[in-house]
Amino acid sequence: MDTCELRIRSYIHGMEKKGKKVTQMSNNTNNTINMMNVSFKPEGQLKTMDVQYSVKAQLGRPVNPNSKRQQRLATAPGRKTGRPINPTSARQLRLAELDAKRALGTLKRGRPVNPNSARQIALQAAIAKAVAEQG
Repeated sequence: MDTCELRIRSYIHGMEKKGKKVTQMSNNTNNTINMMNVSFKPEGQLKTMDVQYSVKAQLGRPVNPNSKRQQRLATAPGRKTGRPINPTSARQLRLAELDAKRALGTLKRGRPVNPNSARQIALQAAIAKAVAEQG
């Protein structure tokens, strides 16, 4: 059942509750809804406007690669625009510390293990038993 049919049934139900008799309604809106699903391919129209078309760039307005803004962004130093990074901020210091630990291999990941828990004691006993059986 599509949304249009649900709306029609809801309308009929509401009118019947009000005491008005509703005859069978024809569903002429199916054609318009089905036409919405037809894929739009704007390559031809955009070529006449000298705009580059990409499948990934369908959201938002199209980009004109010859505009002054796009040319300025293409030649930006490092091609990085936006807010500059403050190397002395608390977050950047934390990220640098994490990178250093990651490089040394001392970065702890995940939940810490409690060696006194019942599960860890049982695991140690099972390991000791397996070692005793082998050797």
